[in-house]
Amino acid sequence: MEKKDEKKENREIRYKNRMRIARTIAEAGAISKNEIGVRLGLSMPTVLQCVKELKEDGIVMESGEYGSTGGRKAKVLSIAGDAGFAAGMDITKSHIAFVLVNLNKELVKKARIRLPFSKEYSYYEGMGDWLRVFLEQSGEGKEKILGVGISLPGIVDQGEKLLVSSQALGVENMSFKQFERIAGYPCQVESDVNGAAYAEFYGEGRDGVYLALDDTVEGAVFMDGALYGGDSRKGARFGHMKLERDGRRCRCGGRGCVDAYCSSQALLGEDPGLEVFFKKAEAGEQGYKARLDEYLEYVAAASVNLRMAFGCDVVLGGKAGKYLKGFRRELDRKVEKYDQLDLDLSFLRIGKCQPEMSAYGAALKLVDGFFGEGL
Repeated sequence: MEKKDEKKENREIRYKNRMRIARTIAEAGAISKNEIGVRLGLSMPTVLQCVKELKEDGIVMESGEYGSTGGRKAKVLSIAGDAGFAAGMDITKSHIAFVLVNLNKELVKKARIRLPFSKEYSYYEGMGDWLRVFLEQSGEGKEKILGVGISLPGIVDQGEKLLVSSQALGVENMSFKQFERIAGYPCQVESDVNGAAYAEFYGEGRDGVYLALDDTVEGAVFMDGALYGGDSRKGARFGHMKLERDGRRCRCGGRGCVDAYCSSQALLGEDPGLEVFFKKAEAGEQGYKARLDEYLEYVAAASVNLRMAFGCDVVLGGKAGKYLKGFRRELDRKVEKYDQLDLDLSFLRIGKCQPEMSAYGAALKLVDGFFGEGL
């Protein structure tokens, strides 16, 4: 009995060492065996054996050599990106965005299709059909797909694979367990703002707050390398912080919420689209510049409030966020007016704001999980 227990314990130790080594290689991008041993405090025989097994499994490869220091040149180890892939899907009211991410966290394929959202079973079938087409076109075998990360606009229950509520889609308690059966792959669900925030902050090594200026204002908090959701995943609802007492009516039923002043819809009003609006504002057309100036005032106030509360970087993203790069000077002036405690305004950043950010973040979490649990 003791020998069996000892063998089991040794297998578990070897598995954990493999997992730690693979994760270290993934985080470093390129690294030598000696450096792995130093970073993890492992003996060289242990490193050599684990690396050998990881190479045999096709997860790790030799990607070059370091310069000679007089002896044998050390091999450069890196992750074999094509050893596995994660798919990401971002669900919106009218479209689905697809991405494919390899083990090196590189976005290798993306697509966007029109599929109006529906609560009917046929919608799940349509999602599954388009996912199969997307993956078939990638040319990668089914055995290489780690799973599918699904980004959803609203509050989600990850454990139950449930979209708890979504103002954008007008739905409550919509389960994605049946889609997992249709897709034939393990699926994870994540809110779209959390997906975008994960993609924005991953690998930076510092905390940050993400403010998504979309049709509705959403938020996310990235702390200690992970997303913080609060009790019941209902934290970071920055869109419903108050900016004005008895102010504009918000869709939540209250008044003066950030959402009523900082969402892209609050800015647009009856105008057809953000691109047209910002072009007219940049040209100084009557009315547009004034509306943008008021909008930036409220965005600045909300950003400073978040800075005061969390004391870390604040990143502006979402549909409207990407257009603010051209108005950074005006935004900084307003931030400076509200923030009398910080001389350095670099805490406020404009995000990458790529259309596929949420889907990429959802897929990235699967890849990250592979190196934490899947080896």
